[in-house]
Amino acid sequence: MINERSEQVFNISELDQELQKFILRMDTNLTIKSTISYMMLLDFRSQHINELLKNEIVTSKQFDHELKVKIRTQQVHIKNVNDSLKTKETFGQKVADGIAKFGGSWTFIIIFILVLAAWITLNTFPLFFGPFDKFPYILLNLALSCLAAIQAPIILMSQNRQTERDRVEADNDYEVNIKSEVEIHLLHEKIDYLMDLKWQHLIELQQLQIDLLQELTRQNQMILQKDKSNT
Repeated sequence: MINERSEQVFNISELDQELQKFILRMDTNLTIKSTISYMMLLDFRSQHINELLKNEIVTSKQFDHELKVKIRTQQVHIKNVNDSLKTKETFGQKVADGIAKFGGSWTFIIIFILVLAAWITLNTFPLFFGPFDKFPYILLNLALSCLAAIQAPIILMSQNRQTERDRVEADNDYEVNIKSEVEIHLLHEKIDYLMDLKWQHLIELQQLQIDLLQELTRQNQMILQKDKSNT
């Protein structure tokens, strides 16, 4: 029975189309109308599966390489906003930021209230010396006006710095969004590749392997049956 199975012939035209192409490519002496033996069919199937596996490995490596190239070419460099602004700070800008920070603190408010209260008290009640700025405190009004005149442009300078910072942060957020969009696009591309091609090829390979294993199992069973009959 084993000999009958081994001597069985198969028409190439009756085989799977992919296997037909592979056999004709491997043996140019064969045609679509030729016949091959059972052992030749098993050998061709084994070679076909090995070739498909090698092609899958090469395709996967090539696809991964293309993705890496796309990531490198479309890479967006994310920067630290604080570091980029600190490198551009001048002495005047640092002073403006410091004054604006101090002017908007409770420390400045408390000190200002204490100085104002002391000024009014000393010029209203002659405690230690005679008043130098009597009511309506013209000198105090002049000092407050000068303070407001100087403080206003300094605060504007600090606000301009904050505006620049907001602009840099907006640009940085834009670059982050672009980087995320590129990576999501590449991820979708890889998932589409896996869904449309990779899994289908793997299923076909698995089916070919199952067919080959079934043939080998059938052949082993025949050998065992022959051994039992001989004994």
